Amino acid sequence: MKTISLKTLVVMLGAVALFSTTSCKKDDDAAPDKVKILTGGQWQLTAMTSDPAIDWFGTPVTNVYAQLPACIKDDITIFKTDGKVNFDEGPSKCQPNAPQTTTGTWTFNTTQTILSITQDGETESWDISELKGSTFKADFKVVEEGVTYTISVTYTKK
Repeated sequence: MKTISLKTLVVMLGAVALFSTTSCKKDDDAAPDKVKILTGGQWQLTAMTSDPAIDWFGTPVTNVYAQLPACIKDDITIFKTDGKVNFDEGPSKCQPNAPQTTTGTWTFNTTQTILSITQDGETESWDISELKGSTFKADFKVVEEGVTYTISVTYTKK
C-alpha cells in the first residue's frame, strides 16, 4: 500500500474546504436547477471516503472523514451566483493565524455534471453524483505514486 504524501493530503483537505456550504429552496417536480441549489446556501462536509484505502500514518483507511479533526469538519463553503466561492473556517480553525475566509471561483460544465473549483491558481474538477435538496455528493481522483484514489465526498446544507 502506498502512503499518500502530505501535499496530496493538503490538496484533499483543501478540496474539502472548497465544498463546505450552500442551501436552497425545495424544487418542484421539474428537473432541479443545480446552480440554484448550489448557490442557495451553505455546505458542510459530512462524509469522505477513499477507494482504495489510503495509508493514514501507517493504517489503511477508507473512511477519511472519521480521521479528520473537528476544525476541518466545521468548515463551510458558500457558492455565489457570480461564480465566486467562499471557504470559511467555521467556529474552529486548525491554524489560528490562517484567514477566517478564503475565496476562489467555480464553474459547471455545460451539462452541470462536473463542478470545477479554482483557488490559488489550482483547479480541481469533481464529478457530481447527486445535487438536490440538501445533499451534494461528488467524486474526484487523486493520483499518488502511480495509484489512483477515488475520493467521494458528501456535503449537507447547514
